[in-house]
Amino acid sequence: MRIVACLVFLVAVATAHADEQPKNPLAEARLRWLKGNYAEARELYEAKLKDEKLQTVAAIGVARTYVSEGEYAKALEVLADGLKKSEDDPDLLAAQGDVQYLLGRWDDALKSAEAAIKKKEKHFLARWVRARIFRDRGEAKQTDDEMRWFVRTYTQRSEADDDIKDPDELLIVGLAGTENARVHNLNRQFEFILNEIYVDIVKFEANCWMAEYQAGAMLLEKYNRPQAVRSFDNALKMNPRAAEAFVGKGQAALQGYEIKDAEQYASQALKINPRLPSALRLQADIHLISGEIAKALEVVEEAKKINDHDESTLARLAVCLHLMKQTEKFDQVVAAVKAVNPKPGLFYQELAQALEDRKFYTEAEKFFNLAIEQNDKLAAPKSSLGLLFLRLGKEKEAREMLDKAFVLDRFNVRVANSRKVLTHLEGYATSESKHYILRFHEKSDGILAAFILEFLEDQHAQLAKDFGFEPEGKVLIEVFNNHEMFSGRTVALPDLHTIGACTGRVVTMVSPHGKDVSKRFNWGRVIRHELVHVFNLAQTDFLVPHWLTEGLAVRNEGTGRPPSWNIILRDRFEKNDLLNLDTVLLAFVRPRSQNEWMLAYCQSLLYVEYIIQTYGIASVGKMLDAYRSGLDTDAAIKKVCGVEKSVFEKGYREHVTAIVKALPVAAKPREKALTFAELEKEHEKNPGNADTAANLASEYLRRKRTGDARKLVDAVLEKSKGHPQACIVKAKLLLAGGDEADARKVIESALADNAKDVRLLGYLGRLLLDAKEFAKAADKFEQCRVLDPLDDEWLDQLREVYTKLDDKEKLLDVLREVARNDYDDLQSRRQMAKILSEQKKFAEAETAAREALFIDVLDPDARKFLLQALREQKKDEEAERIAGRYGKESDK
Repeated sequence: MRIVACLVFLVAVATAHADEQPKNPLAEARLRWLKGNYAEARELYEAKLKDEKLQTVAAIGVARTYVSEGEYAKALEVLADGLKKSEDDPDLLAAQGDVQYLLGRWDDALKSAEAAIKKKEKHFLARWVRARIFRDRGEAKQTDDEMRWFVRTYTQRSEADDDIKDPDELLIVGLAGTENARVHNLNRQFEFILNEIYVDIVKFEANCWMAEYQAGAMLLEKYNRPQAVRSFDNALKMNPRAAEAFVGKGQAALQGYEIKDAEQYASQALKINPRLPSALRLQADIHLISGEIAKALEVVEEAKKINDHDESTLARLAVCLHLMKQTEKFDQVVAAVKAVNPKPGLFYQELAQALEDRKFYTEAEKFFNLAIEQNDKLAAPKSSLGLLFLRLGKEKEAREMLDKAFVLDRFNVRVANSRKVLTHLEGYATSESKHYILRFHEKSDGILAAFILEFLEDQHAQLAKDFGFEPEGKVLIEVFNNHEMFSGRTVALPDLHTIGACTGRVVTMVSPHGKDVSKRFNWGRVIRHELVHVFNLAQTDFLVPHWLTEGLAVRNEGTGRPPSWNIILRDRFEKNDLLNLDTVLLAFVRPRSQNEWMLAYCQSLLYVEYIIQTYGIASVGKMLDAYRSGLDTDAAIKKVCGVEKSVFEKGYREHVTAIVKALPVAAKPREKALTFAELEKEHEKNPGNADTAANLASEYLRRKRTGDARKLVDAVLEKSKGHPQACIVKAKLLLAGGDEADARKVIESALADNAKDVRLLGYLGRLLLDAKEFAKAADKFEQCRVLDPLDDEWLDQLREVYTKLDDKEKLLDVLREVARNDYDDLQSRRQMAKILSEQKKFAEAETAAREALFIDVLDPDARKFLLQALREQKKDEEAERIAGRYGKESDK
């Protein structure tokens, strides 16, 4: 049983074959439209507007080119002109109705469609316009009759050996069939549409990208992202200016929390069609995730101007109003929707989903239930509600709801995965403490579970004291024995790239010994971090801002700022480009770079430290309570800190300034190294640049092109005597020839002029280490440690040197720094515990051994040193309790 990225449909949409020669005068125009050459297609269509035989098709073609670029008024104008010449032409009437429907002019659209059907009863587009209006008005019987008509007509014509081959008609059959399958839970019909109808469309018309797009849309609805993206990509190969396909890719990116990609795709779609409602909604969704509610509202209002009946658009409008606490306007939107459609299931579903995304879980549950009440046969709201129950730790309710959803739709990937996870959890053991329920795999993680449950209660007591608050009831903690199931439990997909997560009332994590975990990690740090989120989310009813809960969580880890954060902090400080309370959320969800994402965590920690240092630890709980009461950040700061946000930010900036000034001078970002190809190109362009030449020589030597390396480095040293990188390459060449003494002389001579160059000092240190001159090597590495604190290499070298010298005190100093810099380093903690035990410093040995067990509870040395330290301190009861977890293993 595996968590999957997609439930495999046999989607074999035909590969577009070579374009056929146009068989009618307007085939070339249609081909250019399908390929996204809208202006060229329009010109070809317009040339035939006066041709009596072609003017109807030409007018529809011109209108389509305008629609593709969002020029809806021009499209209607062209169609109206055509109807002046042929007032009862069913094709023109249907096309007019289609555009009117898109614009929310449903009365006009229905009138146009009915007129077309009166002239031609089996007019596919006209009936499709009418079917959608019935659907959107909640007229269930009429909708069902219309959707079934398409399916029935397709079947009848197929049985009569009169297969539908018109791509546009087949596309409508696919869309109507999908609607019919949703309502009547016809799982096989989904497969048929994907594998037969959409495949046939591309067979009949190689560049009909709409078939690939609709296939992608259906797959994405089922959370089948990989195949959906493949279909959208296929559509864009046919038509690089298919705005809808860019929207599809953006929606897929948003499903995977790839916010920057989603933003890019939305922008590309809107460049092509600035008035495409789905693209505007995608942009609004991005703003909502980023906390930019005002911007989201602005975009939604633009979409509403295009179609003020669209439930998807109105759902987002309602969300914005809810978040802005405009209750009266929110109620007005809901009332307006219900006035048009008494059973607006789609509206409630999308409203609930958007609220869930913003962690308004209580409201989301309410609207999911309302969506279900509108139509109990629809799978989507049941799927979403089941997944929400999982987030909230209501696993029994989740199982019941997901089972119901699965019966209705067997192809929803997230539902299928979640059911697999729940089945997997049936084999897990459960232990409980006063405040927690812990689920775990007994065989692989029984010992770990005992440590975790005890640690949870220790942390709970401290957090309750810090925040002046305790969550109600018991919190569910689940430890998975493989990463795939952890990912499936957390996001219902297999590609979550983390090891722990909090969804509110639930903390999930993978065991450090779990399958597919590449490296042991500090499970204690994960618990410390995620437990803060449990407290913060409960205390604020999920209203805590991201920066505050992440800052508090990082602080609770107890590891401080890693050196890489300090480097980034100083760089951005010197560029006057720090984040503030108005921009920090964007750095979490839409960072401009990986460094900015890390800066968001760093600055959030600094904000929390500043609050505690300036206003006291009690102010943290008061801030959280302020957010629960509905205050925004400006008001919360004014209430708790007694100052305006601008004054608070000024004080924070002074706090950061003091921190940056205390950082080592060497704490600067490293320049990105050029590739070999880039070095060659740069050297060819500027052969006199010594740095480039020396780095290229180093690459030549690495590739064993010693002749090229020697020639280049000698040329550099002739012009730039003592050039650090060139001297290192020269020394390596001498060493390769067995001349160790001259190699050292080259480096020592270069150091005479470059005494603080870490490259030279480090290389000389390695030469001394190889020569077993350990004390001298230690001196060089200690200089490097001061000059370049970011590079862990010096700590690794010093660990080796001080081990050779048997200098326990200096070795302990290095090991402590290694442990501070790397919270997942088991070896340093284990080695500290050993040395401290030998020195009979048992209290310190206990701390080191505990930290080692936070990384690997099964490590025999860490276990031995901990038990020894406890017994030597007369903590016999605790020692026996811990020894009991290991059974007979504790004696080994």
